[in-house]
Amino acid sequence: GSSCGGRCFGPNGVHGLPSPSWYAIAAAAPFFHLCIFVPLPLLLLVFVMRVQDLWAVTVAPPTVHGAEPEISLDLFRPNFFTLLQQRASGDLYLLPLVEGVLYEWVAVCIATLVRLLLYYADVDEKACPPMARYLIRGVRYAYSALFTLHIWLYCSLAMMVCCWVVLAAALDPTRFLAFGTAILTTVSAVAWWTSAMMRAARRFRAWVRTALDRMLHTRVRLAALAIQRAALIEDYQRDTLADPAAAAVAKAELESLTAEEKRLRAVQGRGLWQ
Repeated sequence: GSSCGGRCFGPNGVHGLPSPSWYAIAAAAPFFHLCIFVPLPLLLLVFVMRVQDLWAVTVAPPTVHGAEPEISLDLFRPNFFTLLQQRASGDLYLLPLVEGVLYEWVAVCIATLVRLLLYYADVDEKACPPMARYLIRGVRYAYSALFTLHIWLYCSLAMMVCCWVVLAAALDPTRFLAFGTAILTTVSAVAWWTSAMMRAARRFRAWVRTALDRMLHTRVRLAALAIQRAALIEDYQRDTLADPAAAAVAKAELESLTAEEKRLRAVQGRGLWQ
């Protein structure tokens, strides 16, 4: 049989060589991490580029500080490096909001790749020099701060869009009232359900704590009764011939302990669901 724990090729296994399923899982985990932390921020980038497009084709002047307003179609030019050169030289103009979101997205992607590299490298911090340990912790804390800022930016832009939709519903009810009503209803429903779930979680936590305390008390009481039973059985066996009266008292106490044990075991049998 194989001695490599089932992580080998072939029916008999090749010692030290992981199986294809192990490689598939090892490749899928970083891929899904990247799918969560890198493509999802693209939704924010798409939104702000849509804002840039609307501004560029509606109210933007032909040139802004000598630069032409950029639109999304510029990203699909035959020569992408020409676009980068024009952007670096200031020939294309982006709104400050769009430019800030773009740089933030690039920073998040780079930081995510570095963080994932450190995570999957599985570096043993205890075996690292002090400077390397501080560097790894610094990268971890810096990424946490950057990701918190990223989430805050998402929520801020989402709330800004909701405010503009509600304002548009007040200015042009026939066109935007349905959207404004939908946003207010969604926010109210989410807030109500969040409050209800938090209350339910608190009640459930209190119920579980009470049930566990009751079970612990039952087990401790059963252990104490078992010790008392052993002592009473010893007294009963010793006093059966020497002191019949003491033996009768011990027998009565044993019967009382047996009844209490039955009650406690019935309670214990119901467990958390009593």
